[in-house]
Amino acid sequence: MAFDVSTFKSNLFSDSNYGGARPSLFTILINDSATTSTFSATETVLVKAAAIPSANIAPLPINYAGRAYKLTGFRTYDNWTCTILNDESFSIRNKIMNWMYLLAGGADGTRSVTAGVTNSTGDATITQIGVDGSERQAWKMHNLWPTELGEIPLDWSNDAVEEYTVSWAYDYWSHGETTEDPEGEVDPEGGADGTD
Repeated sequence: MAFDVSTFKSNLFSDSNYGGARPSLFTILINDSATTSTFSATETVLVKAAAIPSANIAPLPINYAGRAYKLTGFRTYDNWTCTILNDESFSIRNKIMNWMYLLAGGADGTRSVTAGVTNSTGDATITQIGVDGSERQAWKMHNLWPTELGEIPLDWSNDAVEEYTVSWAYDYWSHGETTEDPEGEVDPEGGADGTD
């Protein structure tokens, strides 16, 4: 078969007029259940990078007659990490620090009705945007909370905007086609299309 660029390009993304999904086209919403640490609309723009969450089912090996047979084990969810641009008011970083104080008490270990309340979780929704500006897919992480707030390097020779990473723990994620319906295609009772 002769090499044909036109055939290659027409078949590469045959279900789309715009080409493949682009990693630079996304939105992220992060909400605290208490709303005190929820990112505002202007703050979410500062979430520079993240990842669509992974899905893992651990193999459960059973040995029999000199062989290991793998059954399906627990479903697990890795921590999710995002990169945030730092504004001069440290608005997002301060919200995350306050969220962590709320979860685990003050930095010196003090606890009160406003510090150490371990059930203050939230959620995050990642939406993949198409080249045409429409929402294509959405993933919502449930019972989410910050587990690690990264450092911010300082350097006299660096003339870039500061950024840092945040790692989040969560219980599970659901998936749908829009931000408003991030659970539309996952049925916890069985069928992947919302049917039994």
